[in-house]
Amino acid sequence: MYAPPKFSRKGQNGRLLVIGGGKQYHGAPMFSLLAAKRFVDLIYFCPYEYDNKLIYGIKTIPEVIVLQKLPKLSDFDCVLFGIGVGKKIEKKLLAKIVKESKRLVIDGDGLKHLKNILPKNSIITPHEGEFKMLFGVPGTKENVRKMAQKHNITILKKDPKGDIISNGSRTKINKIHNRGMTKGGTGDVLAGFVAALFCKNNSFDSAFFGAKIVGKAGNSLKKKYGFNFSASDLANELAAVNF
Repeated sequence: MYAPPKFSRKGQNGRLLVIGGGKQYHGAPMFSLLAAKRFVDLIYFCPYEYDNKLIYGIKTIPEVIVLQKLPKLSDFDCVLFGIGVGKKIEKKLLAKIVKESKRLVIDGDGLKHLKNILPKNSIITPHEGEFKMLFGVPGTKENVRKMAQKHNITILKKDPKGDIISNGSRTKINKIHNRGMTKGGTGDVLAGFVAALFCKNNSFDSAFFGAKIVGKAGNSLKKKYGFNFSASDLANELAAVNF
């Protein structure tokens, strides 16, 4: 995994942009930002749908630079899109995200919007229902591998029996997690952390180690609190995990 080189300067160790949230979903992008903020140099947020309550909440995270309009996407090492965007579709915005992003992680409602234009070399993070929606087949290990190969993407298929991660040529299973990680927001934490890693690592390692490290953080919290921990606890625990 990438480590900041000696004498590196601010911005050289990851610039991440998170696009998501709106009037209905305020918390989702916050979980992603909390998960990512310790693992990149600079972290930015652009609302998919502008809402004063959403912006107020995001601004409670002092590390985050809030943008009023969509910036030049090629200025960022990675873009995370989809958390909390809801059902509203802006086709011009979607086309711009797909065309201009150097590296893209797609999660949540973003999978519904981009299901017909999955960008090559991107990472997607579907659960079983989303996988079936995208590809029309169950999310078995072999189907995950086939779909990753067919679309030239990396898939992190979330599964309580074992996350399946594949880029079509490499496939691994992550079984490090626990029942306390079923709470709302934990998927947003995973997406934010994977996107942070993807700023400076390849797609497969970002997805696999992202899932593994989030699982380790969950197991660390389980030792302290049993199953009684939250998504924000999970995000804050990531920095304590030994990579």
